[in-house]
Amino acid sequence: MSRGVHNALLITEDSDSSDFEEEINNSIAPMTQLLITLRFYATGNFLITVGDFGGISVASAGKIVKRVSYALAFLSSRYIRLPETPEEKMELKVQFYGLARFPKVIGAIDCTHIKLQCPSKEYGELYRNRKGYFSLNVQALVNANLEFMDVVVRWPGSAHDSNIFANSRLKARIELPEFSDCIILGDSGYALSHYLLTPLARTTTNAERLYNESQIRTRNVVERSFGVWKRRFPVLFFGLRLKMETTMAVIQACAVLHNMARLQNDPQPPDDKENIKQLLSAEISEIEAATQPQINSPAQALRTALIMEHFSVL
Repeated sequence: MSRGVHNALLITEDSDSSDFEEEINNSIAPMTQLLITLRFYATGNFLITVGDFGGISVASAGKIVKRVSYALAFLSSRYIRLPETPEEKMELKVQFYGLARFPKVIGAIDCTHIKLQCPSKEYGELYRNRKGYFSLNVQALVNANLEFMDVVVRWPGSAHDSNIFANSRLKARIELPEFSDCIILGDSGYALSHYLLTPLARTTTNAERLYNESQIRTRNVVERSFGVWKRRFPVLFFGLRLKMETTMAVIQACAVLHNMARLQNDPQPPDDKENIKQLLSAEISEIEAATQPQINSPAQALRTALIMEHFSVL
């Protein structure tokens, strides 16, 4: 993590030129600014608490958290990225296959809600999610090592997961020929396609049941990633009371730091994995309770062929 943090400190030191922030730079060392920000991420406390701990004002604490968060988020292109070489893709496929024998998978996708205070009276209701609180709906694609490969932090809590994906750069990228032999997995809220496979709404054969079980077991890494991420940075669990731009920067910065920690094999907080049988039972019951009509499509034909060629012989 040291190189990435060093770069963040350099950016933090040089990124702003306002009189107030120059005063902060001259009086508070970059390392101290970083530690103050990390304490804010790790405790989820109010800025006044972090400021009291560091012996600085609330205004200074807010400026520091903002500037360091932007600096860390700036490192996203280095630490949050899709596989680029055939070797990287093959390594991901092997790792995912080892989880539950699902072939060609390079990632699992889902969304999670990060709590907010009401952004404004005019458009605040856009951020109220189906559970009744204000949030950002954050999309992430993760690998088998619980690392983020793509993060989208800009949609309000009322946005549906499938709509976020449909309008993302990830969708455009994954549709390129370079990913023609790759699959990502999502839950039944996503639209089935030739590269994004979802569970079957109804199963009638043993091969179909094996497909659903393998799909859910493999995709469970994204839920685990969100759990570990929020336990490592409780500010994401308790919610943020910052301006929207700073809130987005904090979320992105925490994703960067999470990947740094995974790459450095930093001890992870317990992810509180549910009993896998209970997870499978609950999700399969929910899927089978759905009543959406089955429409024949090339994507469904591809999924059926995969079930017949792979899961029927397991």
